Amino acid sequence: MAYISDILDAIEKKYDLKVHGNYQKRHSIDGIRFFNENDANIEHLMPNILYLADYKTFGKAEVYGDILFIGTGQNTPASDSLYIEEELNILELYNLMEDVILAYQNIDVQKRSLFSILHNGYGIDALLQTAYKYLNNPVVVCDSSYGILASFPDVSEDKNLEIKNNRLSVKAKYSEDMEQKKVTERIYHSVYPFAVKLEESDFDWIFESIRIKHAVVGYICVRCNEREHTESDLDLIHSLAQMVSIQLQKDDSYRNPQGIKYDMFLRDLFGRHYDEETAVNQLSLLGIKPKEYYYIIASSFTATSRRLMAYHIYIQQLSTIFSNSVTGIFGNRFITLVSTSKMEAMTPKTEKRLKTFLTMNHMIGTVSYLYDKLSESSAYFSQCQGLLSQRLPVFNESPIIYYRNYYLKHILSSANKESMVRASIHPSIKFMKKHDEEHGTNYISTLETYFDNNRSAPATANALFIHKSTLFYRFDKMKQLFDIRLDDKDALFAYEYSLKLLQ
Repeated sequence: MAYISDILDAIEKKYDLKVHGNYQKRHSIDGIRFFNENDANIEHLMPNILYLADYKTFGKAEVYGDILFIGTGQNTPASDSLYIEEELNILELYNLMEDVILAYQNIDVQKRSLFSILHNGYGIDALLQTAYKYLNNPVVVCDSSYGILASFPDVSEDKNLEIKNNRLSVKAKYSEDMEQKKVTERIYHSVYPFAVKLEESDFDWIFESIRIKHAVVGYICVRCNEREHTESDLDLIHSLAQMVSIQLQKDDSYRNPQGIKYDMFLRDLFGRHYDEETAVNQLSLLGIKPKEYYYIIASSFTATSRRLMAYHIYIQQLSTIFSNSVTGIFGNRFITLVSTSKMEAMTPKTEKRLKTFLTMNHMIGTVSYLYDKLSESSAYFSQCQGLLSQRLPVFNESPIIYYRNYYLKHILSSANKESMVRASIHPSIKFMKKHDEEHGTNYISTLETYFDNNRSAPATANALFIHKSTLFYRFDKMKQLFDIRLDDKDALFAYEYSLKLLQ
């Protein structure tokens, strides 16, 4: 338990900002929780729990309880709550708030913290990062072949590890030492963490198996080189192992053996672990024929829908739509890499089939630019992922979203300075939009149609079903009212850029 004033004071001190809203200084908070879709449908939230919410996603929610919105800008949340105008890293903020009440927390609260990370879909990396905060020792998750699945902090430079088959793995002499000391056997047979000493180390190593339906699919390793472990650490590691098991099942990596190969290839490819020759050879080994071009599709369920079938059923359908492709699972998203000999992302037939699939399953998909170097896939993967993250919360369009239509917004939003981006809209366009709203005119739509028709006056007049002289009259009015200059190429670019931002 901690007073809310202590939590808010810590936030203001660390980030040098102001937390807005009214609160009683001695109001007690027993825990922190991420605000989610289920909470948005509940009128009264749990008492003495401070909910952390992203304003862009939940700003219109009208609920009663202790909520802290982040990233409101100049807006005010619909509910009477606390809010921060600035954009902050929600996980970093969450960890800071947890630190304030850490002195009063016991192991059960630590478990609830991990469960909140798991429940809200932040993934295995966030689970390990939060566990490290409590254990103060490095945490590593390995698969059953000693390959590193995840770690915190990063262990890529660790002397106990090596690159084997393009994957970070435990060195042979250490895995042999584990087998000689029957550590591997204990991992497979024990159901609770245990501590041992390994070769060339004067500190304890803690291991526990990760099980899915009684099968051992990997293990957790905690290296106690920063501080000695306690009994409560073992209890927390036991809970962490169970949560990692759940996360792996959510990721679906271990339900479909064929999917493991695809997932690992894509993760290594997007992690830039391959040169061009190796990437092409690895793709060939998966049964995919490398052709002249590649593109990526990222698809996921909309905010109002959820998965109803096993992951492999969706993968099979995507494989049917894209014959020369490989699909992997990244969290709750499907990532499909397609190789094609045509210099176009999709044929009309393929596009139609994909649109039907996405529509029927209440999903949306983002499509990257076409590219010709497989080893450069990471950048195009980021295109799809970033665009999907942008469009999911505000989805109201065709289920297929091409990066070519949103590249400008994506680049600008990456700057994470919305006020600066909005300020870059040309003043003539701002004034024109305001005039349309106040007077019911349609100057904005006229100008948009002009650009949509390659700046051709006859084509624009036809599209608007007006005479060409009427169109030129509108252009003259635009010049009089807003100083629009259609004979200035630099101004035309600024107008079109501004209209894109307004869409």
